[in-house]
Amino acid sequence: MHLQKYLNDTGKNNMKSALKICSAMTACLFAGISFTASTSAMAASGRGIEISVPAYVFPGDPFLTDIENPIKTPVPPSVVVVNIANGDGDVSILDKDADILRARIAANGEHVKVIGYVYTGHGTRPDAEIQASIDRYLTERNGKIHYDGIFFDEGVADCGPTPGSMVWRDKYRALREYVWSKIPNISDLVVNNIGTAVSSCYLERGHRTADVFITFEDTADHYLVNAANVGWAYGWGGGNVIVNGQYSLGTQYDSSSFWHLVYGANQANWASVINTRFRSFFCLTTLRMAER
Repeated sequence: MHLQKYLNDTGKNNMKSALKICSAMTACLFAGISFTASTSAMAASGRGIEISVPAYVFPGDPFLTDIENPIKTPVPPSVVVVNIANGDGDVSILDKDADILRARIAANGEHVKVIGYVYTGHGTRPDAEIQASIDRYLTERNGKIHYDGIFFDEGVADCGPTPGSMVWRDKYRALREYVWSKIPNISDLVVNNIGTAVSSCYLERGHRTADVFITFEDTADHYLVNAANVGWAYGWGGGNVIVNGQYSLGTQYDSSSFWHLVYGANQANWASVINTRFRSFFCLTTLRMAER
């Protein structure tokens, strides 16, 4: 299940609850709690765990104004994903909010990055339509660009539709280069949401399609289960990257390359979830995913 479908299925009220929890996790992780994390769970760069949140709300929504407010959210998330009509609406209505968020400093010591949601239809959506969605976020308005990059949802794990094909990899690489062309003077951020381990071709030097890949999206209970132990019905597959047909943690890459979306955490399992797996960006909620 991809992020937009989850939010659509659970409804706005549940979505807002999830987002508040993700935002609260930022202060929890960086402003008071010390974790004894395993080596594999920490970032190779030493950045540690960073919080990213989907803010799929309209201007004036309390969730959005709360994370803009340093009193209500002393430590903002590292990354905020905004979305108006899946990238096909008038995203300019969020420009002011994006500017406020981008002025804030996250726990990593950097400005908050605000990126725009764009769906890609698992590689089937025409490039021209995707570029039009990108343009809505990355067109200069009032003398400046208001967003730092793009969150490409509904990604593809395989390199192409047939063995040896790089059609899908090249499509997403071209989209990343299009983002670069729109904001050449901004330290951009491109995210690909695959929801499972991604083929190593997507991370090849000179062909890399994103800065960050979402390589897990499921419940906390499933996150703590090794899929091989349950007949691959669900659970952690064993890695973030598929190399030569085998799962790999991806420790040859900086862990900031990987983002895990975990739903349905509770008091009993959230610490275990935080202290496992190799990734840097994280969103943890207490909500269950909707039935598929």
